Order: sequence, then structure tokens, then C-alpha cells
Amino acid sequence: MVLRDKLLTKRGLSLIHPWVAFAYIVVALILTMCSVNPLLIITSLLMAIIIRIRTIGFKRFARYIPWLLLIVAITGIGNMCISHNGMHVLFLVNDNRITLEALIYGVVFGLMFAAAFLWCTYLQMIITGEKLTYMFGSFAPGLGLVISMTLHYIPVLRKRMEIVRNAQAGMGRKPSNNIFTRARMWGREFSIVIAWSLENAIDTSSSMTAMGYGLGKRSNYSNYRFKIVDAVFLGVIIALAIPGFFVTLSVDYRVYYYPTFGMMGDISTVLILWVFYLAYMIIPLILERIIKWH
Repeated sequence: MVLRDKLLTKRGLSLIHPWVAFAYIVVALILTMCSVNPLLIITSLLMAIIIRIRTIGFKRFARYIPWLLLIVAITGIGNMCISHNGMHVLFLVNDNRITLEALIYGVVFGLMFAAAFLWCTYLQMIITGEKLTYMFGSFAPGLGLVISMTLHYIPVLRKRMEIVRNAQAGMGRKPSNNIFTRARMWGREFSIVIAWSLENAIDTSSSMTAMGYGLGKRSNYSNYRFKIVDAVFLGVIIALAIPGFFVTLSVDYRVYYYPTFGMMGDISTVLILWVFYLAYMIIPLILERIIKWH
């Protein structure tokens, strides 16, 4: 598994300059989160799914599917229960109208959150701790260290939780069907993991203090150089992002859900701008094929 993860970090966006890769994913997140157009959101979600499957494989991606469906279900049902606007009434609950427009609006927002979640996981895989140290170490070393440690501890805590759970099972403390017993066991395991992590954090702090971290300006070495290919890729990002922002933020092409579903502007113009939006989202796949061919 470790070897596979190392191989996956040697493809696609991981092969270009960290700042350029960071800018691409941040812009993709902004385009996703600022849009209420279902066509754009579904495009972003599908491209994020394809990219994640290409990078981690379908078996590992399948772990995300229940959580993505849960996000969409919660937002769809929640908005349907909170908002009662809309012309098409599905049914009544205590004289409250449950409308089709509210359901569609909630599902679209759920798809948006699901796409943003996948883009964030992709960002976490591409921008490693070493790259974060390089990006923020010169002008904001404290911020770079905090972000790097935060991203590092997310998978570490998960692995430590599995180690503690296996140790508890080896001692005969197997999970019970009683929900209160399971809650107590989970609380005990979580307490052990937190104590373990705090102890390691103290050791890390003492080690960094002994090496003189924070005492003055320090030089650092990085193997990242801004090359011509990075400049070309950055130009492509800017050229494709401008139409994407235009169709996402322009009032003339917004989608409205209340009192009924509809879209402003000419559909042909929206489709032309959507082509640029799609081209932006598939940049990692195209880049991977170009690098592989080269």
C-alpha cells in the first residue's frame, strides 16, 4: 500500500510545480463551491470521481461512496424539510408543503459538497507535507508547519485508531451489540489515541526546539524549480478558468429553483462556456496522458 501511494504521487499534477498544482485545485474548488448550476456541479463531481479513481483505484474509492451518498441524502432531505417554497407539492406533513423544488435544491447542494470533498482529498494527496513546507516555509513557516502537521495527523490518527482497536480485541474486549457498551469502548480507544498523539507531539516539539526551530531566519533547500512547462500549464489554467468563472458567477447565466426550476440566459451560450468549464476540469487527465506519452 505504501509503495502504491508513492507511485501515485509521481503522476499528473504531482509532477508540476507545487504552487501551480495548488492554484489549479483551489480554482477548481472555487468553481465548484460558487456555482448553483446543476450542469456545472455534476460535471465537477464526475471529473473529481474519475480523477480519484485514476489515482487511488476503485476499491479504495468505494470507501467514499457511502459518505458521499449520505451527504447528498442529508442535504436533500434537510432542505426539503426546512424550505417549503416551490410550485410542485409532493405531499403535506402537518400542513407543511414538501415541494419538488426544495428537494432538487438540496440534492444539488449535496452534490456540490460531495464534489468539494473529493477535490479536497485530491489536494491532500498532491500537496504533501514537503511541498507545504516549501510553499509556506519562506514567508509563513508557522502556518506551513501547522497545515503540514494537520494533514499528517489525519491518516496517522486513523491508523492509530485501528492499532488500538486491534489491541483491545486481542485483550478480549470485543465490540458488543449494546450501543452504550460500544460507546464506552469507543471513548476508551479515542482517549488512548489522543494520549498517544499528545505524547508524540511533545517529543516533536522538544526535538524541534533542540534543533533551533524558530530562533531566527533559517535557510532551506528545495528541489522545485519553476520551468517552462509550469508557465505553459499556468497559462492554460488562467485561459480556461476565465470562461469558467464567467459562467459560474455571471448573473445572466444563473439557475433559479424557486418558485420553479429554470435558468437565465441563452442555453447555447451556456453550453459553449460549459465546454471550457469541462476542459478545465479534465486538465489533470490530459496532463497525465501527455507526461506518459512524453
